[in-house]
Amino acid sequence: MNSDFENQLQRRPLRELPRQWRSEILAAARPASGPRPLAFVSRLSSWLWPYPRAWAGLAAAWVVIFVLHFTAPDEPRLAGNSSSMTIQSFATLQQQTLMMAQLLGQTDNAEPPAALPAAPKPRSERPMQQMIG
Repeated sequence: MNSDFENQLQRRPLRELPRQWRSEILAAARPASGPRPLAFVSRLSSWLWPYPRAWAGLAAAWVVIFVLHFTAPDEPRLAGNSSSMTIQSFATLQQQTLMMAQLLGQTDNAEPPAALPAAPKPRSERPMQQMIG
């Protein structure tokens, strides 16, 4: 059924468009192909217009993030390093406390501060058990 119709269409020659139609079609298509910045701006504003305050707030938040990023110090401090006291800083603090007590004349009543316990060392004599399973 379709093969007869297709065969008839294949036998018919193609008609050419009139030359004036071609030039009119191409002339109408040329202005539409050029860049239209006003169309882009109008599309963007129509897309952003329903919630202008939300978009302005989002833009302000990004500006704040960029400002904070570029004004931050180059090397961030680790939280563990800044709050914990090392053994050397603790020893320095003890020496300063003793010197202050000596300068104030309170060395006879003051007891020497207790020494810090030594850091635990690895116990290599403990047998290692490996479980395979």
